[in-house]
Amino acid sequence: MEQTKANDGNTVVALYNATTQLPEVRVHDEEVQLLHEEKERYKTVKMLGEGGAGYVDLVADQDIQRAVARKTAKSTTQDENLIRFVEEVRVLGQLEHPNIVPIHDVGISSSGEYFFTMKYVEGESLREIITKLQNCDAEYHKIYTFERRMSIFLEILHAVHFAHDQGFIHRDIKPDNIMIGRYGEVLLMDWGIAKKIRDARSHLLDNILKKGAESFTGSKEQRVFETQHGTIIGTPAYMAPEQILNDRDVDERTDIYSLSILLHEFLTLHHYLDDFDGNVSQMLLAAVHRDPVRAEDLSHPGQGAVPREHCFLMRRGYKKDPKERFQSVGEMIEVLRSNLQGQIKVSCPSTFLKHHTYRFGRFLDNHRKMSVVVSAVVFVLALMGVVQGINWIRMLL
Repeated sequence: MEQTKANDGNTVVALYNATTQLPEVRVHDEEVQLLHEEKERYKTVKMLGEGGAGYVDLVADQDIQRAVARKTAKSTTQDENLIRFVEEVRVLGQLEHPNIVPIHDVGISSSGEYFFTMKYVEGESLREIITKLQNCDAEYHKIYTFERRMSIFLEILHAVHFAHDQGFIHRDIKPDNIMIGRYGEVLLMDWGIAKKIRDARSHLLDNILKKGAESFTGSKEQRVFETQHGTIIGTPAYMAPEQILNDRDVDERTDIYSLSILLHEFLTLHHYLDDFDGNVSQMLLAAVHRDPVRAEDLSHPGQGAVPREHCFLMRRGYKKDPKERFQSVGEMIEVLRSNLQGQIKVSCPSTFLKHHTYRFGRFLDNHRKMSVVVSAVVFVLALMGVVQGINWIRMLL
């Protein structure tokens, strides 16, 4: 153990050793040797990102010999930063799930900054993928069909469903916080403003974090699409009405709203307030009072129409009144699974046709002999139609 200075200037005992623990294994003249040499445990490779409360860099773990992402809380005299950092560490520690980025280690650097390490996801954020789809990238449209997008969304739902079962809501679900790995893995990131629901302690922590309420500054992109920690907590462009009006009213349905807004953008390639061009206050007012443009009324030159069953799914998810939304992510998962399996709920002529086409196909699968007879009848009728058509043409000529 060694002593170091924490962010607040007080001396603390660091229970974390910043040097490697494992010896290096070497083979020399067909003899295996263990070389005990202390090196810095984490070697910085490059910066990955930075926010107001901290920064994330890519580091090489020289003990386990793997690349990891390290998140460091910025040095500050304000306790709010460290409170949120500690809460994020402990939330992540309770959320062991294949679609949630796992935490590996926690410690204090030699300069007295708190940090934790987590799995480094090599891939793209959902924001980057949406941008390429919006730019009509042919390769991305070939990969990210509507079916593939919905399978990705289903994995996001699984992550959120698990978190809700553990008593946490994310409160900051947006494309920037979803990572798609090189091998197709889907991970929900950044649990920095997650909240323990129905817990008085979480309300107290939120009040502490709102003490230093900040005015919204910066560009429209920064103000609207970046996480805020002042008078409101969340990202304005993806917040549910109750999250804006009274954060004490948030629950699982708040995440359902954000999930549905994310799905709207992922499928239509338009944000639901795409024509918005004002300040954050106007954005928040629009989020509370303005209904999204219907997905089936939107078009994009790089793709066809969004399947109607998905339009109905997201429309129910972003109802302004929480009571009219899906009441749980589990319910949302059931509907999506049924859609993907072809068991579509009838809501319009399009879904009626899809529903009965699927049922007819299943009937033929279960009655092989009947399917042969039906196919023959259909062929004969089609042939008769062609012959009749030719006769009509001859009569007209």
